[in-house]
Amino acid sequence: MPHIIVEYSNNLPPEIDVQSMIEGLHSALSEEGVDKARIKTRAIELESYAVGDKGKAGAMVHVTLLLLEGRDIPTKQQYGQALHKVASDTVKSSVPDCAVTLEVRDMVSEAYIL
Repeated sequence: MPHIIVEYSNNLPPEIDVQSMIEGLHSALSEEGVDKARIKTRAIELESYAVGDKGKAGAMVHVTLLLLEGRDIPTKQQYGQALHKVASDTVKSSVPDCAVTLEVRDMVSEAYIL
């Protein structure tokens, strides 16, 4: 049921292995106690974007973690920090000024269909 969605600008250098990053994110959430069999992780490469004052020249990675409602704020922060570290560690050595952001959102149980 948890979903990890990574959106990233298509100007990241080729040495950044996006597949490795999403596998790392998948594992990191599992290491925080979430059942790995239930996690769905994916990445979407963006062709159209603008990042801060650099516009199209800026690089970005944004991670969205979707969870069924009911977790408290400290738990959401714990999950978010673990995922943000993986994303940052993946890109910051090659692109130090890459904007790496993360948002944790609740999904409404009654509206989530399995």
